[in-house]
Amino acid sequence: MKLIVGDKKYPLQEAIQGATLNNLYALKMQTKGPGTPGIGIKSLRDAFQRMQDSAPKDGTPADPLDFLEDAENLLALQAMVWLCKRHAGEAVTVADANDFPLSKIGFESEETDEAEDPTQARTDTDPGGDVEAPAS
Repeated sequence: MKLIVGDKKYPLQEAIQGATLNNLYALKMQTKGPGTPGIGIKSLRDAFQRMQDSAPKDGTPADPLDFLEDAENLLALQAMVWLCKRHAGEAVTVADANDFPLSKIGFESEETDEAEDPTQARTDTDPGGDVEAPAS
C-alpha cells in the first residue's frame, strides 16, 4: 500500500517496518500531549487494523472521514505520514510533515491477494544469504 501526500507516493509498509528506534522515540515524544501518551508502533498497528475493519463488507467504498472521526486514528495517520517522509530521507517534524490539506492525502492499494499489515515484520529475507550445507 502506498501513502499519497501531495504529489508524492510513499511505500507505507516499508516505511513502518524500516522505522528506526530513534524515529519511533521521536514520534512518541512529538505526539505526546496532555491526556495523550503519544503514538507508538502498537498504536499504528491497531489503527491500521481499525482502518481495514471499517471498510464496508458489501464492496462499497469506505468513507475515510468515518475513520478520521476518532482522535487516535487521526494521530495514527499523522504518524504514518511522518514515518513515510522520514523513511524517504525528509528531515521534518511531525507537525511539518502533516501541514497538508486532507484532500492531498490518500492511499493507493497495490494489487495483492491479501491486505498486508504494514506493522508486521518481514520474514521473507535471509540475512545470511543462500548458504548451502556441505555434502556428506
